[in-house]
Amino acid sequence: MAVLRYALLAAALLAASCSDDLLQPKSTDIVNLDNRLTLRGRVCTSPPDPAGFPVKVVMIVDQSGSMCVSDPPGSQGTAGFCEQVGAVVAPNVFEPARVRALKRLVAQFQNQQNLQVALVPFETNIKGDWPGMSNGRFAPASAVVNGLSLTQRINSLQSELGKGTDYQGALSYAHSLILADIAATEQSSPQLLPRTRYVVVFLTDGTPFPRCSANDNLSAYADADHPELIWEDSSGAGGSSPTGFCNGIDPMDPDAITGYVKGTDRNQNYQLFNLAQKIMELKEKHNIGDIRMHSVLLFNIAAVRACGPICQDLYGTYPNTPPASYPDAAKRIAEFTLRRMAEIGNGVYQEFNDGEIQNLGLGALDYSGLAARNVMKNLIVKSMSSAPGDLDRVVDADGDGLPDLFDNDFSNKTNPFFADSDEDAFDDGFEVMNYDKGFRPAVKDTRGCDRNSPLTPGCFYDRDTDGDGLTNFAEDYLHTKNVLVDTDGDGVPDGIETRYGMDPLVPQPPGLDTDGDGYSDLDEIRFDSSPIRRDRPFIERNAYQYETTPEVQPDGQTVCYNFSVSNLQLVTPPKQAGLQQGFNLFKIFFDEAPESGVATDYGVWRAACAWAQYDPPGVRIPSGPDITFTNADFRDPRQLATPADLDTRCLRPTQ
Repeated sequence: MAVLRYALLAAALLAASCSDDLLQPKSTDIVNLDNRLTLRGRVCTSPPDPAGFPVKVVMIVDQSGSMCVSDPPGSQGTAGFCEQVGAVVAPNVFEPARVRALKRLVAQFQNQQNLQVALVPFETNIKGDWPGMSNGRFAPASAVVNGLSLTQRINSLQSELGKGTDYQGALSYAHSLILADIAATEQSSPQLLPRTRYVVVFLTDGTPFPRCSANDNLSAYADADHPELIWEDSSGAGGSSPTGFCNGIDPMDPDAITGYVKGTDRNQNYQLFNLAQKIMELKEKHNIGDIRMHSVLLFNIAAVRACGPICQDLYGTYPNTPPASYPDAAKRIAEFTLRRMAEIGNGVYQEFNDGEIQNLGLGALDYSGLAARNVMKNLIVKSMSSAPGDLDRVVDADGDGLPDLFDNDFSNKTNPFFADSDEDAFDDGFEVMNYDKGFRPAVKDTRGCDRNSPLTPGCFYDRDTDGDGLTNFAEDYLHTKNVLVDTDGDGVPDGIETRYGMDPLVPQPPGLDTDGDGYSDLDEIRFDSSPIRRDRPFIERNAYQYETTPEVQPDGQTVCYNFSVSNLQLVTPPKQAGLQQGFNLFKIFFDEAPESGVATDYGVWRAACAWAQYDPPGVRIPSGPDITFTNADFRDPRQLATPADLDTRCLRPTQ
């Protein structure tokens, strides 16, 4: 059926029978210079706005009871173990180093307007996250959420220590948090995703607890010398006991890990590393600018040794290891785990030991935005009054992609002066291209707009909220974004890709040559030829020829491009409402993107347009070869989305 829609379009065409110039075929057989036009001018990029490059920081902070040993003081809510240990290991310390470090970081963030924070304290479960999943997931460091500032929440960390250290739950929550934020941004401002940096900082003082193995009968388990293997059930967390945590869960236990199924793996290396990998995979899946995961280990061997046997439950006991070496073994294992997490996360592993902990610093990590100078991603000229024919351009007065001779064929029942003859929000060219999917250009389609239908009462068949050439109904059908000119970020507007049956959801491969005529699809888009029909003779005669010269401005943040697009063939459309015979409309699409992420950025698009008249033998306006644009002539494409816009906002040479 795909062959059928190409054949229909081909039949319609047959019925009518830094410098880019080196990429263009040169015309060698132009017989009438008077019907050739050049569009030239100057267009400049916009200075980058740091606010348009969000940075979102997830601080995952270990709040297990062992923190009052590694980073004292601390409390588990009632006077007891932590108070006793703190008096021994840090008698003159009154604020944990992690609290001081986090508060210094918050103060640093206060001046970074594009940065937002999520604080995720964890022990057996996530407790008291700020601002919280239901409160927007991230908030500025200066925000107050439900009467609580971020600094206040950090101050309370030392008095809310728990029991477990569930790495798996913390990483799973971080993944869910970022994924939910991505989903919300995709709905509201998808153009921000390629410009967003997520920074995950995982701070802990030891190893996960509990670790559980689904198999209690392996011949060998992990130890300090082989930390990559499967860990057996943590001591005190089950073992072979049917009533222990790993193999028997008390549903009334307030310290039970939410969602854990007894007798299954928990906090095994493969689970932790898989979660880190899932977080990193969000970058490619959702076209995120950058995601990094850093890990920080606080370990105070001297304090653990001073704590004595009671700390064995906190830091673990290990096979084939003498008790005196348990603290060293715990540190080696924690280092192995956290280093690997940072490696997976393209991040930095930091380690603070003994007295170094008091000088803990988190500000050295990279929390900067991705802002960079904008450069041109693409420049495309499109005739809105003609279509490529066999050797020359043919008249397409309404710009729907169908030559007028096709529209005027009585059997087609389409209007040559109206792009959407049946007013169903799918233009005639789209419906012919998608004929095999049940579309008919002269029959109102139920998937589109019908103002009299109870399904779409009072709808607008011509609404195009992003100015990409597709109506909102067409975007809904195609699953493209009606707030993005270029949903797949390949540098071609959705409307142009759809015109030729390309997939606007999948970036066009640079070298793909669908019709096999020796020119890539992306080149043919710029030539304004047909990438789905072999038209080499047409290209050699009528391909648009581009020349662009960049000039970096004195501010270093703006680049202006002097451009020339020549060999535009003029045709003679018939007289229509508001237009005399011979009026041609041309549209220029300009796409700019940050220099550091041109390939993946959706770009910021602007457009300009101009009318020219060609009605031989006596009328050609402009009389000279050129129409010249200034930077001010380029505007938001949404301002050129309707016939009224084109009538009032396009350049109209007077001679």
